[in-house]
Amino acid sequence: MADKTLVHTKRISPKEIRELDVHYDKGGMNYFDYSTKPKGIFFRSTIYKHEEGSIWKTLKIGLGKSKPGVGYICVVPLERYRPKALKEVRARVEAHAKRIHALCDVGDAEALAELKAILTGETVPQAAGASA
Repeated sequence: MADKTLVHTKRISPKEIRELDVHYDKGGMNYFDYSTKPKGIFFRSTIYKHEEGSIWKTLKIGLGKSKPGVGYICVVPLERYRPKALKEVRARVEAHAKRIHALCDVGDAEALAELKAILTGETVPQAAGASA
């Protein structure tokens, strides 16, 4: 398995950063809501408290609606680990990191649908400056 899950980091304020990562999860109990998580390749967006110039970061939890774009999505459900699937999702996140951060900033249902389309490879974002 891949030893590094972090794909991209963006400073969203002087005291906060958002990290995007891709990883394989073998499923099981979700201890936040007690649901069952499927096996597969997951995308996760996390916000940390991180002062500029500091080496320490602290996970911010319980953000709810005050900070959209926090959470995880099962991108590729799997029965067993496949490195190629992980590499493909990771490559899409690397290629479209700027757009993914923008979608996480919005955090509404339309942005979530576009985010899922990018992660699964169904669509490729338009180039900057292109008309919508």
